[in-house]
Amino acid sequence: MLLRALCRDARLSWRELASLTGVSAPTVRDRVRRLQDMGVIQGFVAELSAKALGYTLEAIVRFKPFPGKVHLLSEMIVMTDRIVQCDKVTGEDAFVARILLKDISELDEVLEAFSAHASTQTSVVKSSPVRMRPPPPA
Repeated sequence: MLLRALCRDARLSWRELASLTGVSAPTVRDRVRRLQDMGVIQGFVAELSAKALGYTLEAIVRFKPFPGKVHLLSEMIVMTDRIVQCDKVTGEDAFVARILLKDISELDEVLEAFSAHASTQTSVVKSSPVRMRPPPPA
């Protein structure tokens, strides 16, 4: 319950969190600090609106590196500021990335830089019914 509340709004006060979880504010504070010490909570961040920043499209790109190009591809992905998230994965595709675009015309320009290092498959995100959320208790 505490983690879900923090994921919904990390700016809740100790008193508000205490009310939601049914324990005292000092207990909530101690639990949050313990979760930070354990590495469960790694930080508190601002969630930005891509749309408010002028990005109207999000694309998911799968990168299949050419032989001997994984290292170069990895470096290019890290250096490309339009890639806002990337995972190295198993299977034929070595990387799966999320790219923000102001409009569809930018897609070819962003991907062209990778053409010497990998083949790509792209999907445009229509909606995100589930954003990052905490896993169920183990």
